[in-house]
Amino acid sequence: MEERKKQYELKTSRNGLTVPVINGIHLHSIYNPIKEAEAFATGFADTLKENNNILILGLGFGYHVEEIAKQLNSMHDSYNIIILESNQELVQEFNKKRNFKDKNIKIFSCKPEKVDRLFVDLEFISFLRSKPSIIKHDPSFSLEKKFFMEFLKYKAPTEISQYFDLLTEPLKSYFVDLEEETITIKDYIYSIKTKKGITHQYDYCLLAFDTIINKKNTTRGV
Repeated sequence: MEERKKQYELKTSRNGLTVPVINGIHLHSIYNPIKEAEAFATGFADTLKENNNILILGLGFGYHVEEIAKQLNSMHDSYNIIILESNQELVQEFNKKRNFKDKNIKIFSCKPEKVDRLFVDLEFISFLRSKPSIIKHDPSFSLEKKFFMEFLKYKAPTEISQYFDLLTEPLKSYFVDLEEETITIKDYIYSIKTKKGITHQYDYCLLAFDTIINKKNTTRGV
């Protein structure tokens, strides 16, 4: 992190806009960031027409994000954009100097070694369930390739114990005997069906959930 701070600077483009430079890489055009951003957004026109939920990998200084938002606004009645950025210093600088006026745009930031924390944020998970299209901001991606690849390849743990701290108190009491075990939801449902039997009202919920998932898989031919 110290190395990044030493190599982090803000320059001014020829048309007066702020351009972050990290490790010698300009995150936007030093001549005209807006014109560059317009071309960037136009290149994803088909994607933006098909999907009103967009996940952007890389904040930069937001010019490309704003142009994507303009196109989405012209194509859809509603839209949502989430930006994923690991450079928290950059996020703080952006929020201080510019920030987004569009309330449909949100930034999620975490340290590279904390990618897993994104997957316990209910708002972020809900957004991912909408199956957003992913757009990569190339300069940002090249700087933080390891972080973004960790995110794209991330596989959430299946053991109940991994999520115990996130459960409500009633659910904690329901799974209290499993806090230290590596049993999965799938295993627990199997236990209800074959060994344990129904002993708690939440057992019905798990069985109903299992039935719904199986029906979806059958419908899709999985």
